[in-house]
Amino acid sequence: MNNHYIPATVTPDEHEFELYQTSLLSQVSAAISSTANFLYLNQDTNYLGRLPGSSNIRRTRLGMDEYIGRMGNGNFRRRYRMDKEAFLLLLDIVRPHLPSTGESKTSGGVPNGFITHSARLSMALRYFAGGDPLDIAEVHGVSDDEPFTSVWYIVDAIHASSQLDINFPEPYTAQAECVHGFMSKSSINIDCCVGAIDGMLVWMNKPNIADQANIGFGPSKFFCGRKMKYGLNMMGVCDSRRRFIWVEINMPGSASDFYAFDHSSLKKKLEREGFLRPGYCLFGDNAYVNAPYMCTPWRNVSSRPKDGMNFFHSSLRICIECAFGILVHRWGIMRKPMPVNLSVQKISSLVLALCKLHNFCIDNASIGVARPDDEDILNIAVDGGIFLPRMDNNREFVWECDSNVYSHTDCLNDLLDGGVHMDDHTRDQRRLYKADRDLPCFHILYYFEEQALERPAYSAQRLVEERMDLEDRGVM
Repeated sequence: MNNHYIPATVTPDEHEFELYQTSLLSQVSAAISSTANFLYLNQDTNYLGRLPGSSNIRRTRLGMDEYIGRMGNGNFRRRYRMDKEAFLLLLDIVRPHLPSTGESKTSGGVPNGFITHSARLSMALRYFAGGDPLDIAEVHGVSDDEPFTSVWYIVDAIHASSQLDINFPEPYTAQAECVHGFMSKSSINIDCCVGAIDGMLVWMNKPNIADQANIGFGPSKFFCGRKMKYGLNMMGVCDSRRRFIWVEINMPGSASDFYAFDHSSLKKKLEREGFLRPGYCLFGDNAYVNAPYMCTPWRNVSSRPKDGMNFFHSSLRICIECAFGILVHRWGIMRKPMPVNLSVQKISSLVLALCKLHNFCIDNASIGVARPDDEDILNIAVDGGIFLPRMDNNREFVWECDSNVYSHTDCLNDLLDGGVHMDDHTRDQRRLYKADRDLPCFHILYYFEEQALERPAYSAQRLVEERMDLEDRGVM
């Protein structure tokens, strides 16, 4: 006989059944109340919910024409960093390079209609300005990942548009226009500055493993010890209007400005005879070396003409500091680390697109650009600046791994910040530059000596000293 245990059927009594029924009704009531509350709170938003049996969320798309029309110009500028007219002009420029609205159709269909080009530009600019992607998606009535898709559509369209390209002025007439712009800013009419050059750290997160494998060296090379951040070194040259006329982003954050410029495409052009009009040059800080195409401040100032030249030199060189400050404060995405999921190449592409938009905003601004941050101005070193980084004659640095040339590790360890640089730029090394009296820094110094020009603060102090001397002698 098989003795199997058969559990008895448990039937709840009437009291337990009433408790169960009451609990179930309370849960249903709470769910209905929560749904009603959600619909009440979202009655003015674009969320419409799902149809029975459908997996698609219905939303009301933002009508950009009505949205732009009812927004004041001040509010529009705060959200998009440009005027309405500039927004519409930019839309006309990038529209031919954007995919047609039909190409964005997903496998699940488009129950809410296609996303327009103006909506994609709106989402991208709001993201560039520092907006939260979830808020952007909510306002425009799209899915949470759609703002990121729009960002790369717009970035690719910006790079594809020749009207937004950043080109260094090669014709002498274009270079003369840049020089004239700096002359108008100089109270002593310095007539040789084509542009101001400097470097900036683009803040990013620690590179991922895939980036390290593609580039060929570890994350430590992207760490800038001076800023205590990971980043990329962006080199830029601007004109007197703080417009970028050259930008290059291809060096890790630990690279010094001198090293980044030494391996840049611009230096190769500047060294080519006839590229710059004779007598023209760039103005840079002491991270660079005096050359026929480069003018830097005097170090170890021992005379008033040299000190005066450093003062007026910095008054023009500060344009690039202002340009970087305006760039970062206009596009809020640069005030924080770049998103974690972006590769180094995508970060470079994104920042270059922001530089192009920076120029576009200046060219199409109805009012003046914002003032630079005070910290950018105070960081200018009038009497010299930082010591020069290490120089090396090796030019074989390449991003791709190549065992037949000087390796990344050897090149970076020898040249980037953090090495032993006690013998860098000794007196013997600098003698080569000092012996050349045709350098722009000497021509400007001769002009200061002939005109007896001084720093304005020193001139005022000298008048006070002369007045006190006359009073002591009883003349006054």
